[in-house]
Amino acid sequence: MSLAKQSFKGVTWTMLDIIFNKAIYFISTLILARLLGPSEFGILGMITIFFTIGTTLVDSGLSISIVRTLSPNKIEYSTIFYLNIVFSTGAYFLMFFIAPYVADFYKQEILTNLIRIYCIGFLINALKMVPQSILIKEMDFKKIAIFNIPGNIIGLVIGVLMALNDYKVWSIVGLFLSSQLISSLVYIFFSKWKPSFYFSIKYVKRHLSFGYKLMLSAQLNTIFENIYNVLIGKYFTIQVLGYYDRAYTLNNYPTSILSLIVSKVSLPLFSNIQEDSLKFKQIYRKIQLFSFFLAAPVMLGALVLAKPLILVLMGNGWIEIVPFFQILCLAYVLFPIHTLNINILNAFGKSNTFLKIEIFKKIITVLFIIIGLQFGIMGLVWSNVFGSIFSLIINTHFCGSLISYKSKNQIFDLIPTLGIAIIMAVTVHLASLYLIKFSSLTQLVSLTILGVTSFIGLSYFTKNESLFTFLDFIKSN
Repeated sequence: MSLAKQSFKGVTWTMLDIIFNKAIYFISTLILARLLGPSEFGILGMITIFFTIGTTLVDSGLSISIVRTLSPNKIEYSTIFYLNIVFSTGAYFLMFFIAPYVADFYKQEILTNLIRIYCIGFLINALKMVPQSILIKEMDFKKIAIFNIPGNIIGLVIGVLMALNDYKVWSIVGLFLSSQLISSLVYIFFSKWKPSFYFSIKYVKRHLSFGYKLMLSAQLNTIFENIYNVLIGKYFTIQVLGYYDRAYTLNNYPTSILSLIVSKVSLPLFSNIQEDSLKFKQIYRKIQLFSFFLAAPVMLGALVLAKPLILVLMGNGWIEIVPFFQILCLAYVLFPIHTLNINILNAFGKSNTFLKIEIFKKIITVLFIIIGLQFGIMGLVWSNVFGSIFSLIINTHFCGSLISYKSKNQIFDLIPTLGIAIIMAVTVHLASLYLIKFSSLTQLVSLTILGVTSFIGLSYFTKNESLFTFLDFIKSN
């Protein structure tokens, strides 16, 4: 099978995995949002940063190191497996001991037990990291899609039942832990690979020498992506944090889908062709055009349809998240491109460069946050947008130099799609003014149809290269 065919097949199964499995989890949170309220999600938002930091510590860049290694052996796999267990245990006890201090920081006593129970997920997730990484390396996304189904369905049932029985915030915890436990058990029992009694210090050093820099970079990302939750939780109300957290999650859903597809497929693909610079550039450019062709209309369309979208999905009790959601749409339209650029560095093993770039970007991000805070909660949310634009410039500059694809050329290639998406968004907004008396569902359905047809029609009329790249993908599958 050719690399192009293999990558397109990988995209297909990854899309099916995300559309089905991620959709189940997403629908679960929407149901819980209707059954619970902003305060419960605000409380959970306070601990997100700590769980994510722990998850990054558990992985320590080892999963990516496995994927990019050309011919890993069973000793390497077993070594990484046991290393994940050790790291997950350490991360859990770290969070166990700091939990009371976090509760005191936010003045929320419930956080002590919440963190200690929620972070059991570290121990559970560590069990499936190696089996999952092996499947990603082999580009066997069909199995990944199938393995993820049982956990998400069972998690949905448990979470909703707990919410109906008035377990409040613990319903969200139950949904998460049950889905992760079932998922890990499926990977352990049905994966061809099984851990053996091998452990090599040589392989620990090899993979950590690469992975620790990615881990530090990931920690920087985690801290700065969640710093908004920390600041809002500390200086604003729990309800405001709940609104922001749900706006962030709802906004992040479509971009995380595309970013996951790009990440899972591009990293093993790039790793296999890293020595063929011409082919690397050609495939990178196609994936970039494909990714932005999906991201731009979805995010700009969501921006102009924010009000009916929120009312249909979450109800009147969540209408306050609309302005948060709209601003974040502008920030997240670029995220799949960020992911793609990051995978170039990972494929070439440039973890040192990756870390330096992330440190530089975060220093600038701090400045955006400080300035944003001067303008209140909305200023803080807007700092996401400026940070994303700055990251695009930096990422495309450094990563483009590795494959002879300059930053200005990358951005220039995206402009036609962006321009068409903006025209589509303006068209949908103007049309919405004539439908204001109709129900939210009617507005959402009719305007979505208008947006899709106008975007595709304009792309075809202007002979947008991204459209034909997308059509090539459809025909290949």
